[in-house]
Order: sequence, then structure tokens, then C-alpha cells
Amino acid sequence: MQLFHISIVALSLTFASTLHAERLTHLRLGEREWDTFAVQSESDSLDHTFNVGPDNIPRSLSFEQVDVKQQWTLAINSKTIGRLPRDENRMVVFFDIPAGVVKPGNNKLTLIQTGRKTPDDIYFGYLRFYNVSKQEHLSQREISIQVTDQATKQGTPCRLTILNSRGSLAGTGNESTNTTAVREGVIYTSTGKVTIKVAPGKYTIYAGRGMEWSLDSVKVDVTTASATTAPPHYPLAIRREVDTTDMVACDTHVHTLTYSRHGDASLNERLITVAGEGIELPIATDHNLHINYAPLVNQLGLNQYYTPVIGNEVTTRVGHFNIFPVSDGAPLPNHTLETWPEIAASIRDKTGASAIILNHARDVHGGITPFSPARHNDVTGHSQLGWQFPATAMELVNSGAIQTDFMRLYRDWFGLLNRGLAVTGVGCSDSHDVARHFIGQARTYIYCDDSDVGNINVKNAVQAFNTGKTNLSYGLLTTMLINKQFGPGEITSGKARLMADIKVQGPSWVTARQLDVYANGELFKSITISAEKQPGVKWSGKIDLSRLRHDCFIVAIAHGDGVSALHWPTAKPYQPTSKHFDPYTIGSTGVIYLDVDRDDHFTCAKEYAQALIDEHDTLSALFRTLKGYDTAVAAHVAEILDQGGKSLQDTDIQDHLTKSTATVQRGFSQYIRAELATTP
Repeated sequence: MQLFHISIVALSLTFASTLHAERLTHLRLGEREWDTFAVQSESDSLDHTFNVGPDNIPRSLSFEQVDVKQQWTLAINSKTIGRLPRDENRMVVFFDIPAGVVKPGNNKLTLIQTGRKTPDDIYFGYLRFYNVSKQEHLSQREISIQVTDQATKQGTPCRLTILNSRGSLAGTGNESTNTTAVREGVIYTSTGKVTIKVAPGKYTIYAGRGMEWSLDSVKVDVTTASATTAPPHYPLAIRREVDTTDMVACDTHVHTLTYSRHGDASLNERLITVAGEGIELPIATDHNLHINYAPLVNQLGLNQYYTPVIGNEVTTRVGHFNIFPVSDGAPLPNHTLETWPEIAASIRDKTGASAIILNHARDVHGGITPFSPARHNDVTGHSQLGWQFPATAMELVNSGAIQTDFMRLYRDWFGLLNRGLAVTGVGCSDSHDVARHFIGQARTYIYCDDSDVGNINVKNAVQAFNTGKTNLSYGLLTTMLINKQFGPGEITSGKARLMADIKVQGPSWVTARQLDVYANGELFKSITISAEKQPGVKWSGKIDLSRLRHDCFIVAIAHGDGVSALHWPTAKPYQPTSKHFDPYTIGSTGVIYLDVDRDDHFTCAKEYAQALIDEHDTLSALFRTLKGYDTAVAAHVAEILDQGGKSLQDTDIQDHLTKSTATVQRGFSQYIRAELATTP
């Protein structure tokens, strides 16, 4: 098959910089999006002329793109060829060129940002033209791949990532089937077996199955000489590197294009990707719909790999709420309601769902941010609207909509916990896509029987979820036991000195950097972790908690480097608060409640604060006793005084604060800062 390439280097361009065939060009419309890009782009668009003879009319083209977040449209002679995939990953993209668009002689190719003119730094280059269709070009050769589980020697569901010689996601001639889900440079296979169609070239193929598993890879040189021979066969094997015994991998936020009508994952493709990323309890949460995956899961032969659960993303004007489990055929809740108490009541009355998750609380949807300062005091968890918190859980890491500051939602969570609300911290993917923001990258591990993941006891799993018997993973997994007995969702008892056993795990391709332990939301202990990329346990050890002076909750959070490799790339922030971003991975424990005073009752910060105010008749006595408590208790004392009509700026309170401890001063300062933020 004859192919031709028009030499772009030799062609004239209408902007000052030269578009080279062998490099990427930096384009930007508007101000700089990220500080990793040059201050000045080469242009805000591409306007390029090329000349072809009457016997060389191209039928398709390819290019490479990087960091495309907004809408960019490629056209030839003012005829739209296609829109660049909105995907930040580096990839090769192919478009067919409709007949009659390219004419003999001079032609003009343009690339401009269209739609909403939001700042977007991108790279575009390595433009090539072909005298065959996209499918013909990408189907010239075949490669046979078989991926097995090293332990069982059996084929295993997995994700295959195909990179070209420059490290970009490479196009293939494959299309999705009942056993595969295909996108640029990515093929999920439910059987571990696939024949990949490619153009001649050099490739690296990676096999993996989410953060519990190792990687295997193979370099392939597909030459023109291999056209008439049988496809070369490459066996790959992966192994489990992270121990998740007695924990079920759950993704509570899962979408399909079929039902949510945005993203790109069909229902078939979604079910294959669930198996390929090792999610064992997927919750179907298409917008304002109850979708039952089970019939198609059985039809596709995937029921041995996971147990699907019917849920719903109740999408309202005042927030989005994932709910589960829902009975098949249950009526829909009223998503037009406009207060949290009404929405929660409708969810429970209509569906009986016991798990309600507040989604992406710091993101703007429909003009509203659920935890904006005007609506929510992040220090004390107080609703500025007077609404009762409607959920049993909240998202802390949403890998499809991550935060610039990964502690932002954790601080919100700590505020709710200090208020005495039992709220489970959630990791999820919010995946609408096959490969861009993929399923299970962030996930929640639920402590329950995982011996048969195709038949998980959903009632037991949901009960454990609602009581906080969970850990959160975004590349790392952190587990903790107090006195080798008490885990997440539990209250300690007994008179033994409190000692935490903590373990941080991750696959060989993730690096852990630091472990932080928080007591009532304040940093208690920080430990540096070796940067070695060892499989399994990254760090383990004991932390003495005996210096804690009163009841508090404890959470351990490990964090490390983001993953840039395209087999599992961590994303940039969905709604960034800065042009600078340090990618990260996270593994955090659920909450363990410490009964430090050993009265067989856990006392939260707000409860301590109310008791202190009730017990003391004077500010002098109150502040004298308050010196023995932490920042969270002090913040709640400030709130109770403030809401009781006592101005925190009064001279008597300010005098007592100047004589108090730094801890008490910090608590009052944090509360005042949060209240002042309610005013624009």
C-alpha cells in the first residue's frame, strides 16, 4: 500500500513561527492557562497553506496534540474536518478528509479555538497526510496480545496502552466490540486477549489493571516486511502488588454516554472498563436515572469480576448527590427541589437509598458551589443557609474533577466531623469516558467480604460504607489500626495506651512521598517516605497517640507524585484555582474515633465546646479551661459565642485571646476568617 507525506517543513505559513513536521507548535487563545507553558505562545491559531498535485489528493491526515481542554476545530479550505478530542493527554489523532475538500494546487488548513473562548494552552504538530482512509492506514499490520494473571496463569481483564516512538498515544484500527473498549492508544479487553491493528512503526505496549496491579510492557517494531506473515504474538503478565484482602474496590460515581448523554463511554464499553480497572462494586450513577447494569453484565460474561449496583446522580440546582442502593423499578426522586432537606427527604421517600453522597462540593455547577463561603463555614461545618447536611458521605477525591489543593475537600470534611456529623470520605472517578478520565482511578475501599467479587453482599457493603468502614485510594492505599484492633468507623475502648499501626501501599509505578496524621483536622505527625518505587508496602510503622489530651478523630493521609505515564495519567484540576499545579497521588484512611478520656463515649469538638460554655459562668473561667483543648474545640466555642450574640471583637474576648494559647487563638482566627469570607 503506497502512502505519501506532504513535507510541511517546506511549506509557507502565514504566522511568524514555522510549523515543523518534526515538532509540536504551542498555540494559545487568551491568557496563559498553566505556568508550565511559555509566557508567550507561538500563535493563537494555525493558518497553513500546502500544495498537492492532481494525483496526490489526500484522503486522511494525522497529527499529535497535547493538553487540549477546550474546543478546537480543524478545517481545510473552510470545510470542517473535525474537532480535536478534548483530552489533555499526548496523543495521535486521525481524521478522514471528505472527498472534494482538498483541491489540486494550493489548499489552506486552519486550526482555531471555537465555542467558549476559555484560555487553553495546547501543542499541535507532526502533521501527516495519507492517500488512503484512516481505517486503511491504521489496519495495515496486526499484533496479537495475550495478558495473563501471573498467579492464576489465566487471561485477565486489563487496559492496554499503545505508545508510538515519541511516547504519544498511538492510533489503532480497532473498534470496540463485546470484549473491547477502544480509544486513541487505549484498548480495554475483558478477556486479556486482543489483536491490535496498527500502521508500520515502533510501539511500546503496556498492560495494567488499576492501582492494585503491576505493569508489563513490550516494545514492538512493526515493519512492512510483516504484512504477509501471521501476526506476531506477545504474551504479557501482570501481578497483584497491593494487598486489599477483605476490602472491596468501589467506584461510587460512574456514567455512560448511553444514559447521561455526555462523555463517550457506551454502556457496553463502560462495563468492559469496569473489569479492566479492577472495580468490584460499581455504582451506576447516570443523571436522574436508575440504571441496572446486571442484565448486560451477565450477557457479556463479566459477572465473575464485579457486582453492579443501581444508583443515581440526583442532579439538582443546589448540588449533585449520588445515591444507592436503589431497587430496580423504584420511582425517581424529585430533582427539581431547591433545598437540601427537601431533596434528602425525596431521595429517602422515593428510593429508600441509604447512602447519599455530596458530589464535588467545591466545583461550580449551574452557578452554585455547594461549599462556597457564602453557603458553608468550612471550619465548623455550619450551613450558612441553615440547612441540615443531607448526606451520609462526601467526595474528597474525584479523579475526573480534582482540586488544585488536594487538602481543600479534606478540610471541609474535617469541619463536618468536628461538628459531630458521621460522614464517610469518598474517592471516585466521575468517569464519563473510556480513556480520558477513566473509571476507578480514584476509588473507595469498603471493608467487607471480597472472597467472591461477583456476588458481593450489597447490603453488608452499604452498611459498612455508611458507618465509615472505608479507605480512599488515588494511586496509594493507606490503612490504620489503633491498638491492633480498632479501624475506620470504630470508636476505641479500653485503657491501653493508644498506638496507631499504619501502612502505606502502592504499585511499583507510584511513588509515595509523605504520610500525615491528623487529629480533629490538625496535623499531628508528618513522616517522610522514601521515594523508591517499590511494589506493595511503601512505609509501615507505629505512631504513639498518648499525648492527645481529649477525644478526637484521627485520619492518616499519604501523598506522593502524580503519574505522568500515559498508562495511568493523573489529571490536572477540573476548575483550577492557580496556574501552578503539582500533580499528586493520595491514599487516606477512614475516620477512627479515639475515646481518649475512656468514658465509653466519643465526644466531638462541638460537643466539648457546648459543654465548656454551659459549665462556665465567666469568660475568664471559660478561656482558662479552653487552654487544655485543641483548635477545633476553640473554633466551635467561637461559633457558639458568635451565634449567641457575643461579638468576638469585644474588648473582653480579645483580651482573653491575647493571654490564651496559640491553639485557642488559631481556632478563633480560623472561625472568624471563615465567617468574614461569607461577605464578597
